[in-house]
Amino acid sequence: MKVAFVAPPVPAVPLSNMQRRYYFYLFASRAFTVFNHLTGQDFSRFWMLEPVHLGLLQLISFLEQHEIECSFFGPISPEGNDVDREEMLLRKILNRADEFDVIGFSSITASYRTADRMARRIRQEYPDIPLILGGNHAWVRHEEVLRDSVFDILVHREGEQTTLELLRAMERNRPIDGIAGISFIRDGKVLKTPDRPRMDRSLLPMIGYEHLEDNFSSEELGGDDRISIPISRVTPLTGCTNDCVWCADFWKPKVTGQNPDRFRAEVTYLMERRNSRFFYLGTHDFLHHLDRAMEIAGLMGSLRPEMHWEAQTRVNPAATREHFRRLREADCRCLHVGVESANQDLLRVMGKNIRIPEVMRMLEYAREEGIETHTYWLVGSPLETYETARQTIETMSQWLRTGLSSTAEINMLVGYPGTDFYEHRQNYGITWVDPDYSHYDGRNQPTFETKYLTKRDFEYLFHRAMDEYCSVMEEIIGSQEQVTTKLGDRFPNFDPAFMEAAF
Repeated sequence: MKVAFVAPPVPAVPLSNMQRRYYFYLFASRAFTVFNHLTGQDFSRFWMLEPVHLGLLQLISFLEQHEIECSFFGPISPEGNDVDREEMLLRKILNRADEFDVIGFSSITASYRTADRMARRIRQEYPDIPLILGGNHAWVRHEEVLRDSVFDILVHREGEQTTLELLRAMERNRPIDGIAGISFIRDGKVLKTPDRPRMDRSLLPMIGYEHLEDNFSSEELGGDDRISIPISRVTPLTGCTNDCVWCADFWKPKVTGQNPDRFRAEVTYLMERRNSRFFYLGTHDFLHHLDRAMEIAGLMGSLRPEMHWEAQTRVNPAATREHFRRLREADCRCLHVGVESANQDLLRVMGKNIRIPEVMRMLEYAREEGIETHTYWLVGSPLETYETARQTIETMSQWLRTGLSSTAEINMLVGYPGTDFYEHRQNYGITWVDPDYSHYDGRNQPTFETKYLTKRDFEYLFHRAMDEYCSVMEEIIGSQEQVTTKLGDRFPNFDPAFMEAAF
């Protein structure tokens, strides 16, 4: 059996002038701090980060371990050009579609419309090829997706074991009713099988990075023979102990880790074969288990001296100054900390399970040990008002000016389908929800209104927060002209199509 896996692109988001100014200062402030060891050549390669879809590449390596041949189709903007990434990717798939027995997609809510359009074109030209969809949006809206799209089967939650069993059954023309973790239509009725328990992630093989170049020409890769990943996202741990009512990863409450030897091999491979010089440990809750965090830090610190790293974490009150000293000795450059709101009552409502004094204490430890901090803030927290939004913006600014937070990321809250915030909106004063899933990227426009704030209110507060960030950063690192002169060619292309991959 031969299977194609597709990572549909998230549509590029049109940015306002204020947003472009904000991203300029966000990326520049990071370039001056955690990325100051990267060269102009490293920054020029940022546009190549978009096709690195870790979930699909992990699935591919697992299936190939069981002798299922796979090919990967990912989006890319050749040399950072403004091209129709969806059409370019679709053309590649259609040119090779007759080679495959099955075509599978993975999409988040923001890319679902793209996946749907691409699947319809494939079905039109190749009506006999089964089409499968995985990803959060597929299973939280399985009835809607099955009835309104051309996808034949949806894979729920983690897909490795489920997809393997499904492909084996299809290959042998056997019934699929007994396969856990799928949904499909039979005789006009939507059928859903029981969910599959989460698997032990430590048993998975190395991610299939060798498939990144499956469908890219040398010209598209800028003349290189392989995609370089100057900043690599790696996941030694997955899951989070928070109960945030708006988080799309709500179904991963348990923190699990991959095999330490495999993790070391992955990082080594990325350094030696993919030119990686900085690692982002996208773990959600890095400091959840302090001993394990120190073990991972020790592993990272034992690698090349010119390699640096950062990690995402929630606040752990048990973390001491000694833990932060050990992180810095292991060359941890930065910690990403989700604060979201400066109002303690809103933090309680959103299920964040943190206290502002504990956040400040942890940030202070990091500052004293020479570790940068990157804080996350939301406009539009559950039951947000003008007063709570202003409190958050003022606190963010104060922390930046005093150095308690080195940089900050501001997002408009998006209540994704499947989350408590979306499914039980009456509990959060929501009066309207945007039905167009293409807007669920958090950067274009608000996706809901509440009894306290309208769409225009959210837009105003969002832009006010970005403007405040720019004002503070202009005081700290200079005007846009001064920053551009200082950085020279050490400045990333911040096309919104792949900015999240880079930063």
